[in-house]
Amino acid sequence: MNPYTGPDPVLVGLLARYCAGEVSLETAATEWARIYMESTRRLQFELRRSLTSRNGDAASSEGEGGVTRNITEPDLPKVRALFERVEAKLDLMRSELIEESAREYLSSAGNSPFDKAVRLLANDVTETLGDRHLPVVWSFAAHVRQLELEDPSTRCIEDVQQHFQDTFVDTTWPACPRHPNHPLDYAEGSWRCPRDGAVVARLGELSRHPGNRI
Repeated sequence: MNPYTGPDPVLVGLLARYCAGEVSLETAATEWARIYMESTRRLQFELRRSLTSRNGDAASSEGEGGVTRNITEPDLPKVRALFERVEAKLDLMRSELIEESAREYLSSAGNSPFDKAVRLLANDVTETLGDRHLPVVWSFAAHVRQLELEDPSTRCIEDVQQHFQDTFVDTTWPACPRHPNHPLDYAEGSWRCPRDGAVVARLGELSRHPGNRI
């Protein structure tokens, strides 16, 4: 769904056809995930271009082609099954996008200060979480590199850190060895304890401890 314009009429129509038994669970989930990802990309592009957001109209139950259907109690198990399947497909699509942008970054990474910082960040991720999470680092690096920022390295590090926390890979990554219930902050080339400001490690020199999981 587009958060600015309300429900996508195509998705509303798809849901109506699925609940009516006109399309299968697999077909509906695949199409829903595709539409959602395309809509998300469009929205990200619009936001990046700094377009003014606008208030959407009230949500309509009318889908593409005027297809309408009220969702009733007997439909709910089907709807739940659809959303679970859509989420699984979205996870797969997100993984594919991460891998694609990671390859894009690696194909042109050099020895700029930004690229060196990214490699140090990758060292920390490998040491504390495992190398299976490296594509996330490369993917965010590919994105940040396209932005005109004074300090792209810090932005990339913060984005990667937030991703691991938001996706529950490790909600305190990287965990503070002094106080394992909170993550470290990054500033001026070092990981620091936010409570007392102590430098725990330079970027690229984190070591595994009980607060980190592989």
